[in-house]
Amino acid sequence: MIMIGMIFQFNADEGVGLIMLSDGQTKDFDTKDWVDETNEPSLGQEILYEMTDGVAKVKVPSPEEKDELKPTKKASKEQVQSFASIEEFKSHFEVKGFDVIKTTDEATENELSMGKFTDEGVQRVCISSVGETSELTRDLIALSNVDEHIEYFKSVGYKLINDFDADGIRMTLFRMYVMDKHSEIKMKSKDGEIVVVKTINGKEVN
Repeated sequence: MIMIGMIFQFNADEGVGLIMLSDGQTKDFDTKDWVDETNEPSLGQEILYEMTDGVAKVKVPSPEEKDELKPTKKASKEQVQSFASIEEFKSHFEVKGFDVIKTTDEATENELSMGKFTDEGVQRVCISSVGETSELTRDLIALSNVDEHIEYFKSVGYKLINDFDADGIRMTLFRMYVMDKHSEIKMKSKDGEIVVVKTINGKEVN
């Protein structure tokens, strides 16, 4: 197995850390797994993770290695006139900033739900396909408290990094990595007011 990922926890003193791969898996690693003689491991660093016969190798990927592991290019808005498949639906809404909502229900290849967090709540789109007929539905899910926000961000693949209370202010931090995209959610709650700030590759987004 060879995948791109990022270091989202690292203790330099102990030489141990945690990697998040682009498919959402997390892997422990330590400095004996580090095979890059040019770079040192650090928090937030993009890495190439290779597991062969139970032996892990971790390093910073070259541009050529990243290109080889990139998924097929997403469909653009102009390319999608109608959804001929679930995959077209997924690509179309990913371009618009939607994430796949993962559920504990048994998944089928004929249904997919995606969500986009906004100040008003979660914009959700669902597609179901039976034979040659597809049905697209949209709705808005209101999130009324911190725990509901946490469950939503977990459902789309974010990992909860920190959740603590300081002087009556609850601070929560999430991180997610997919190919070429390091996303972070910072959430602050005080007296029922919740403020959510999302950054992608260090830049704040709406």
